[in-house]
Amino acid sequence: EIKDTSELKGVIRSIYWLNNESAIAERERGDVDNVDDEHNAIHQKERISLAFDAIKSCNQLSSTELDNRAKKRQQSIDAREIMSPVINYHVGQIVQHKLNKWRGVVVGWNVEDDNRIEEANQNRLTSLTTKQYPLKSEVRKDERVLGDSLTKEKKDSKVKYTLLLDKNDATIMHTSKYVSLELQDDLIAIEDPFLRRIHSHSNLISKYFDRFDVKGYFVPNKILSYVYPSDRFSGSVEASNEDPTAFSGKSIRKHELDDTCLRVADGVHEIGSKLLPIISIAEQQQKKNDIGNGGNESYMSLINALASDIQSIIKDGNSPKKSQTISSTTTSSLVKLYNFHLKIGSLLWTHKIHGENKQRIEFSLGEVVKHKIYGYRGVVVAWDPTPFTDVSNWDGLRDVENANEKPFYHIRPDVNDCIRTFGGPRNFRYVCQENLERWESCRNYGEVEFETELDSAQWRWDPDSGKYLPSEEIKFMYAEELGDGEEIMVSCIEGLREVLAGCLLGVRENPDNGLFSMDDLFLLLKTAESLEDATVVQDLMKEIWKETHNKKLRYQLDSGISDLLEGKNERALNTFTSIIQSDPSYGEAWNKKATVHYMNGDMKESLVAAEKALELDPRNFQALAGIGLVEMDTYRWEQAIDAFRKSLELNPWSMVSARLSVCLNRNKDLPKQSEWPWNRE
Repeated sequence: EIKDTSELKGVIRSIYWLNNESAIAERERGDVDNVDDEHNAIHQKERISLAFDAIKSCNQLSSTELDNRAKKRQQSIDAREIMSPVINYHVGQIVQHKLNKWRGVVVGWNVEDDNRIEEANQNRLTSLTTKQYPLKSEVRKDERVLGDSLTKEKKDSKVKYTLLLDKNDATIMHTSKYVSLELQDDLIAIEDPFLRRIHSHSNLISKYFDRFDVKGYFVPNKILSYVYPSDRFSGSVEASNEDPTAFSGKSIRKHELDDTCLRVADGVHEIGSKLLPIISIAEQQQKKNDIGNGGNESYMSLINALASDIQSIIKDGNSPKKSQTISSTTTSSLVKLYNFHLKIGSLLWTHKIHGENKQRIEFSLGEVVKHKIYGYRGVVVAWDPTPFTDVSNWDGLRDVENANEKPFYHIRPDVNDCIRTFGGPRNFRYVCQENLERWESCRNYGEVEFETELDSAQWRWDPDSGKYLPSEEIKFMYAEELGDGEEIMVSCIEGLREVLAGCLLGVRENPDNGLFSMDDLFLLLKTAESLEDATVVQDLMKEIWKETHNKKLRYQLDSGISDLLEGKNERALNTFTSIIQSDPSYGEAWNKKATVHYMNGDMKESLVAAEKALELDPRNFQALAGIGLVEMDTYRWEQAIDAFRKSLELNPWSMVSARLSVCLNRNKDLPKQSEWPWNRE
């Protein structure tokens, strides 16, 4: 049974494919024998049968879902027409639960006691051939007659709303639900513009709404607009040229936003163009090496893949196609630039960190190993110089000294061995080097059987060596031998990293860099129509803040962030402190230092570091959010509200809106100064 419009589109495409001329062209070629002809005839009948099944599903959709939507539509129209004063909220509006204080967006509503509406429907429609429509004057008369009873009905009627909860509110309020059905009397409209952007669980927002309008509501998609056509925000058109943003002191005309989008897209295109010469140099060196190596090009597959990524960036930076909007083209180009920047940075950092620890590693990538204690076989697909989590209490490591300082391997185990050992399949194991040994019989027994197969684009079985051979990208990341191409590859990727760093530093430090500016990105962030679009922009801005002219310090910053993510706070703090001693103007090091202090519970030092980061860049919304968290955790509600508002003014989609909501609700019960954990002065 078809459940939604996307499945319906798929069915229509399938019906077309199953019956179009190209799909059965082989039967009409004429150059086939009787056996082939009979086979084609049977095959065509099967296709036609499938097509009829698909059409039947379409009919089921029409007779059930579409009919239900039509009925619901008429009910909502009648309810709005007759009981408008009773129904307070509209689809797409943001409300708050009075008692529990979480926020949510309305995705539907229903009037529980609708006997009078049914009566009105019966009076209007008597049969398929005889329809009675009340005149406008009659409607006004009905409304006057009903007017006296609306006050009582407003008390008696139960209007219920289906809401998508803000996932951050749900977490803070310790509720596990993300969709809720609530009575109207338990809700209140959100008036604060800083609290109107909702983060839904599993991105449910995109299933019901097309976009967020800067006036402060979500625009319902076609289905919701059809079911609730009389709701205030249904069928809303694009914001007019005079629409102000929710947080700006001046109006932003549409053409100004379009100009910014085009400027950013052109800038991304220019960055891609600056990267191409680096690839060209590597390709020329590749050709020279190929002549000496007999034309072996396999070791340059990574360079070729990077060249393809750059071409995609350049292509997306061009003028938008007719089927695309200017903003969607800009978002797409920023996504590709951001992903490419992350990829290059990750390649170099992992290559360096693994190269520095290569001497400690006993097992290579793709090697088949066996667990000494549990006896299962598996394949090494990655390794860490030290475990990414605390393993001191793991059962299998009781006899291993200093396990937290040993190399650990990511193992894809044999499914049959896991069933025998653990009673069921396992897809992944994380194993200390001390508990592994080589399995020398792999050449005799062949491939390992996995629960889910390895990615064929990244791994292939080599029966001669009895190993799984990784791709060039994986080999580069783990500092495996790459032969004659290694020097070319390292030089190329380092060159790409240097060009990217220079471009992003130009965006941050020089508004007239010929690309785009931070002002442009802040405008895109403020006017983003979805969390996804805003995330793209803010993530790129965070990467820009990480950049520095000193490559060594950037490497140290990445190492400190890695330690922080793995819970190695003290090591991370030492790294960030060392960076600041080398360059006190490195704002992101201060920001990350503030984060570590906050996680360690050292609020005073966290506040000092965050304020220093803010001093270096007054628009660092991360630092402002950090200050707000410190003030909130020390019960300074007014100061926390001020910091969160400033952060949200710069980055309206930030998740700190949930924290702001909490502070606004608790500000009435502000503790006395003597109750604060520490005195800031």
